[in-house]
Amino acid sequence: MKRVRGFTLIELLVVIAIIAILIALLLPAVQQAREAARRSQCKGNLKQIGIALHNYHDTYGYFPPGQNSQTRWMNSCPEGQCGQWSWGAFLLPQLELTNVYEALDVGDVELNQATNDATRRAVLQTPLQIFRCPSDTGPDLNTDQPVPSDAAAGGTNCDNGNCVPVATSNYVGSNHSHNLERNQWNGFMGRAVRLGPANNPSGRRRQNRMRDITDGTSNSIAIGERAWEIQGTRLQAAVVFGQNGDTGNNNNQGLVYAHGAGRWGINGTCNDCDRGFSSLHTGGSQFLFADGAVRFLSENIQHNNNGAINSTFERLIAIADGQPVEVP
Repeated sequence: MKRVRGFTLIELLVVIAIIAILIALLLPAVQQAREAARRSQCKGNLKQIGIALHNYHDTYGYFPPGQNSQTRWMNSCPEGQCGQWSWGAFLLPQLELTNVYEALDVGDVELNQATNDATRRAVLQTPLQIFRCPSDTGPDLNTDQPVPSDAAAGGTNCDNGNCVPVATSNYVGSNHSHNLERNQWNGFMGRAVRLGPANNPSGRRRQNRMRDITDGTSNSIAIGERAWEIQGTRLQAAVVFGQNGDTGNNNNQGLVYAHGAGRWGINGTCNDCDRGFSSLHTGGSQFLFADGAVRFLSENIQHNNNGAINSTFERLIAIADGQPVEVP
């Protein structure tokens, strides 16, 4: 009589268990490899932004303004009644996005005028991958930080549906070592008010030049990351093109839309940590320094929020406090 060979139930269970163990060991390695690739691409984006910043400086003799208004001072800008172009919009030509820059008429029209126009609004709502970190899980449109859409018609605020979402960004300018500030900034991406077209040499401006970074370009943060959400805390990321006026979560004319400050530690999850720097990279965030280098800073970097510039993180943000420190 011919015997039929096969697996016993115990042998089958052992094989299944071994396969399950191998999969359990393999999946984390695959996920780590994917995150390493995403983090590398995120770093590449920051490097490209760094090159764009330097090209902008070579062209105009100064770095782009943190924010710009053609007709209004920032401190007379009611919520929902005006919008300002931010540094990301001014860098578009240096990022090989001249077509986007020209389609929006950046600086030649106010941001709220651009959002009123259907064609320009479509451009404002088109995601730009150079401003997105692949590790982040946020939406393409930033619904948490809408910009004005109908100021000329007398709109009052974004709560009344007067604003529209625009493309999300994961990169924010370094504004201040403590709070976000529109007047007393000490960071790389200071506030600016310019009257007239964005790149018109006439008008008032207050923008940083290379010579203003007296603590050294390799010791001064220019741009950092911000996540959409960490551990269930909504940090809102940022927006690419511009910002609203005075908002409920920031009393300095919407700086939170495109800027970060040092009062809040890296990857913090407090109620107002949406004004700081953060990422979904394990253990810290990546930062672009004024010399064009991209460095990873640990979330455990020395930091405090007592108002004085007396910690490593704060000193890396302040570009001219006379206390240069090496990147840890």
